[in-house]
Amino acid sequence: MEPQQITLFGVPIDLGAENLGVSIGPDAFRHQMIVEKLSSVGFQVNDAGNIKVRDHSEINVGNPRLRYLEEVVRVNEEVAAKTEAAVKDGQLALVLGGDTSICLGAVSGASIALNGELGLIYFDAHGDLNTDETTLTGNIHGMQVAALMGIGNEALTKLHGDKVKIQKDNMLHVGGSNFDKAEMDLIEREHIHMFTLFDLLSQGLQAAFAKVDALVERVPNLWVSLDLDVLDRLYAPGAGMPNNKGLSYREISVLAEYIGKKGNVRGLDLVEYSPLQDEQRKTAELGIELITTFLGKNYSWYTGYLEEHRIG
Repeated sequence: MEPQQITLFGVPIDLGAENLGVSIGPDAFRHQMIVEKLSSVGFQVNDAGNIKVRDHSEINVGNPRLRYLEEVVRVNEEVAAKTEAAVKDGQLALVLGGDTSICLGAVSGASIALNGELGLIYFDAHGDLNTDETTLTGNIHGMQVAALMGIGNEALTKLHGDKVKIQKDNMLHVGGSNFDKAEMDLIEREHIHMFTLFDLLSQGLQAAFAKVDALVERVPNLWVSLDLDVLDRLYAPGAGMPNNKGLSYREISVLAEYIGKKGNVRGLDLVEYSPLQDEQRKTAELGIELITTFLGKNYSWYTGYLEEHRIG
């Protein structure tokens, strides 16, 4: 059987959120030997390098309700083009952030490649369902989910084409624990599919599996977006915004395994890794493990241990 091919590229951007440290996330994952570890479980990985992102000092904030809009859009157009090309070529796309604003380009590119037949499973402690009219901060990293569903400023909603990238019924938000009022209003008004941390603790994983099953029945392809702040800081101290009430290792690993087995995952973006805050590289190692699991294979710390102690 031919190994599955992955096109990997990094997007060292922190303009969408200004979380210091996340811009070096892609290279930190390379230092953690992500290519070699993905290859060890049967993937053929093409590392396409990093998209160039201009520094804060080189650009203006611009509209305070859409901070750094011009550069965020430019970068995400390039993300979309690279993702579209990879998916059209039959490869899996792996996009390493950087802040969560890169999800806009990654999912847009995959959606165009698949003629809109794409569902999004979005793991994040936050809603990211604001618009320039409802935002409290002006940070674009809080707007991409709404934009992907065609809600918000046209510079974002029409990125990489005029079509709506994710139909509202094909979006599943998982693990949320922090939503502002405007986001809650949008969720209720648009009937957005959610599975919050409260739902998980009150209903259990089986209820989450049912949500995944329903999405898989509606749409033939999936994209997974993983913001590391959905995980408890005990397991992910290197998240850009460490979370004291996030998912446990057991919960996220089981969800990843279920999605990897049940859904046709065509790509994944992993965002908000800050190596400056990590402890003994455990957040990076967990990120690599989850990538392989969402993509239907298995890599764990034990796999790494065996590799390090191989004889000959």
